[in-house]
Amino acid sequence: MTIAAVIRRKFLSPGWEAINRRLRRADIQPICLLILAIYSIMLILSFVTQEKGRTAFGPQLGADFQQFYVAGVIFNSQGPGRIYDRDLQRRLYHELFPDTAPDTELPYVHAPFFILPLPLLSKLSYPWAYFIWLLISLGLYISGFHLLWRSLGAMPESFYLMSLLLALSFMPFLVECLAGGQTSAFGFFCFALAISCERRGRQILSGAALALCSYKPTLLALTVPMLVITRRFSALTGFVIGALTLAAVSLLLVGWQGCAGYVNSLFFIGDHSTGAASGLRQWKYVDVNSFFRLLLGNHLYLRWFFVSVVCLLVLPLLVRFWLRASRESDSGQSLIWASVLIWTLVLNVYVGIYEATLIVLSVLLTVHVLYRKSKELQFELSPVHKLIMFLLYLTPWVTQPIARLTGVQLYTLVLAMFGGYQLICSFSPQNTKKYFADQSS
Repeated sequence: MTIAAVIRRKFLSPGWEAINRRLRRADIQPICLLILAIYSIMLILSFVTQEKGRTAFGPQLGADFQQFYVAGVIFNSQGPGRIYDRDLQRRLYHELFPDTAPDTELPYVHAPFFILPLPLLSKLSYPWAYFIWLLISLGLYISGFHLLWRSLGAMPESFYLMSLLLALSFMPFLVECLAGGQTSAFGFFCFALAISCERRGRQILSGAALALCSYKPTLLALTVPMLVITRRFSALTGFVIGALTLAAVSLLLVGWQGCAGYVNSLFFIGDHSTGAASGLRQWKYVDVNSFFRLLLGNHLYLRWFFVSVVCLLVLPLLVRFWLRASRESDSGQSLIWASVLIWTLVLNVYVGIYEATLIVLSVLLTVHVLYRKSKELQFELSPVHKLIMFLLYLTPWVTQPIARLTGVQLYTLVLAMFGGYQLICSFSPQNTKKYFADQSS
């Protein structure tokens, strides 16, 4: 018996078996419902007790939504060309939300076309504007989940409710996106729409949906290269058409001055995220750049050395997989998208934990593939897969305080582990099937 086998039997198997016994629908659904109930009560209390944006719990109501509200106010009162004026943003931010710390800054840095609904919302009082934003985010998230689920023919219908409850109670969505007022539900919906359109043979529409993700260009860091490498030329055509259309819309909305301000804001964020010094709260970011910045401090060259090493190790494997899987079946195509989504979060320079909502799509695609390859499991995932799912779900609840105390962003490591797991599944499908089936019963 090998050392690896001994370690697996003596140390890992008992943990896997314990998880396998506990992570069942009868246990999972009540826990998810309890989390959602607690969140709903806290959300109602936040609305009832808020005053000038601050709640009785301490944090601001909607938190990051305040930047979007301020951008809408600037659009209505000062003109669209000034929505990226940082001095004006800072002044109005503190006028509208006087309880914030004097040195706090929350600039609007999203693409100009994303401003479209914000002038309407900013005409309402802030609590009502945030409430509508919350409903929009919830609608986009559930719609995206449903779109992708319906396109995955191998997913058993009996798992739909449990999967949806897990997705809704997932901390990056529930706390960071909904409570935090972030935009990740929009990116989630766009990716879900793009993948769903591709699976239905609507390649151009898929590319056009991906173009909407340019509201935050870091989300396309791996997606566009993947389209080129896998020769998805119809999707690329749709992406280019969509991007040009959105550029025209942006120009009409904010003019040349606003578009120039957006480019300057990108340079501003780029300097802050990649330079030696940063005003960003690094413990809230999960990309490899932020991981090593938090771990190594301001050692710029050492950080970029390790970032380069990680990229040089992973990117060739991804490219090799994309080239091979581009000619494979539905399973190969699903794993391509699953790998793009997970590694976009890791191999990047500026990805907040709220963008980890994309993990839900990646998990659905991966489970879809495993189920197709291992029908003998009869809808039961292996303990090792459940262990990874458990870590993906649980770690976000504890990773930020741990990162602040230790300088180690655990969630980056968990994401990389899941991405590596996907590559193992793709490179050795028969061995993977046999290995995971071995622990299923």
